[in-house]
Amino acid sequence: MTNPVRYHVTVGAVTLQVEIDAEGVRVDGERFSVSGPEPAGPNVYSFLVDGASHTVLAERGGSGVWDLQLRGRSHRVEVVDERTKVMRDMSPAGPDLDGPVLVRAPMPGLVVKVKVDEGELVEVGHGLLVVEAMKMENSLTAPVGGRVGTIHVVAGQTVEKDEILMEMMPPEMDRVPPDEESE
Repeated sequence: MTNPVRYHVTVGAVTLQVEIDAEGVRVDGERFSVSGPEPAGPNVYSFLVDGASHTVLAERGGSGVWDLQLRGRSHRVEVVDERTKVMRDMSPAGPDLDGPVLVRAPMPGLVVKVKVDEGELVEVGHGLLVVEAMKMENSLTAPVGGRVGTIHVVAGQTVEKDEILMEMMPPEMDRVPPDEESE
């Protein structure tokens, strides 16, 4: 038997350990029987998981990030292999957040609703806006907690894939340095 391939999959604030081997898939130690993926269209894949059929729209982003559509819901997922995780764990520095975190359109579509206002404080996973694509409404959520920065779109606006929809200001950027408070 070959060694399993291990991945660390982060969805929102939850990270799961996924192992794939000849017998199937384990998610945090729980075994699932998986067959597929079978292509079902451009970026659309069909899987059988423990006998149940699932269809997923998967758009690959950069650095292991995937935007997934499953049962009408949007999920931004980061997939990191074992080697990359070990290297990250050895690095003393956290993520480099020199500027705002950009929220981009996962695919072309129509902005149906903007759920937040500029300056609003939100937590990770808070609903930001709804984009309709391929006749499905997709709720986009905050990738980081912090303050909503500039909103670049309005309801009724069409957007292209990877278009910047809004900016999020992480807590580290939301603080005024002590020497600037008194000015």
